[in-house]
Amino acid sequence: RGRPSTSSRPVTMTAVMSFATSTRATLGADVAASRRSGRRVARRSVIGGASGSAGTADDKVKPDWAGDDLLSKVVDAAISNKVLYEGIMKPMARRTLINTAEKNGVAWRDIAEELGNEPAVKQAFAEIENKSVEYPEYYLQPFHAYAEGNLCWQAAVEAEPATYSMALRVWPKDRITADTAQKRLRDSYTGALRAHVDEFYGKEPDTIVDVGCSVGISTRYISDAFPNSKMVGLDLSPHMLAVAKHRDAGEPGSERRTWVHGKGEDTKMADNSVDIVSLAFVIHECPEYATRALMTEAARILKPGGVFVMTDNNPKSPVIQNLPPALFTLMKSTEPHSNEYYTIDIEGMLRECGFEHVHTENTDPRHRTVLGSLKK
Repeated sequence: RGRPSTSSRPVTMTAVMSFATSTRATLGADVAASRRSGRRVARRSVIGGASGSAGTADDKVKPDWAGDDLLSKVVDAAISNKVLYEGIMKPMARRTLINTAEKNGVAWRDIAEELGNEPAVKQAFAEIENKSVEYPEYYLQPFHAYAEGNLCWQAAVEAEPATYSMALRVWPKDRITADTAQKRLRDSYTGALRAHVDEFYGKEPDTIVDVGCSVGISTRYISDAFPNSKMVGLDLSPHMLAVAKHRDAGEPGSERRTWVHGKGEDTKMADNSVDIVSLAFVIHECPEYATRALMTEAARILKPGGVFVMTDNNPKSPVIQNLPPALFTLMKSTEPHSNEYYTIDIEGMLRECGFEHVHTENTDPRHRTVLGSLKK
């Protein structure tokens, strides 16, 4: 009494054990293959140059595991299996990130515990939270292996080590520290932004808005690259913003930075009041309609000639396209809008929203930076 029927139990358990066995057996080989792909890209790339460019992309426009391709549908079917997702994919995705961090000197668990027990973080939350914010439906979905998405303390206190883990995985064979990987990742982005501003804007920005700023790492790097500019870090998660504000306290330039709980699609800022709108690793978390809304709002608040910039996974990257099955399945299982992100024409959408001088820079082996200027 209470046992699953013999007709359903073997199928479910066979699927679970098959996925677990194949994933564990191939993970080491998968990482090695990913690293070899990374080396091939690196040999073709110029990383950290004046514009932050990193070579050229292949003709293939997206990975086969995203969009409407058969492989994508097979992966989606596996992810939709709750037993596979909850029992294997979600914990394995977390474990992969944590192991990458801790093997490279990032004390993931210690950092999370420290921030979780810090009274100043909770005080910052009380100061920042805007109870009138209405969360869009897409933001209330589980993602990044958190049932509550970014609207929880676990996501907020783990965001910093997760970001360092992500940076380390861009250059898996380079003998670099987590700090060096993070700096290399961010400098390539701010370098591309600086080159575009110098060429097409021609003056120093007064106000920069970092939409979807999370715990403020991107915000601080952009602020350092533009030391005379006022920075606004805007995010839908008051938990993330509380960590950002706590980490920023007393840091050089913190007097120029403000943390705001709000929607990137409805910033409440005045028309033509901002010089740069940045979205760093945000759009892959959004459905297509939200991406268009973010661009539309950016066009509204930007001054004529103002700059829109985003950085995120590069659909044309050979590293991304050649991720082995275990890795791309784990990655896709924590990102519910992957199919839309990898098929959106970001450049075309920017032009439709009123931007010109639109171009893409392949800023590292895995990521692209897309920039445009609002038509005057």
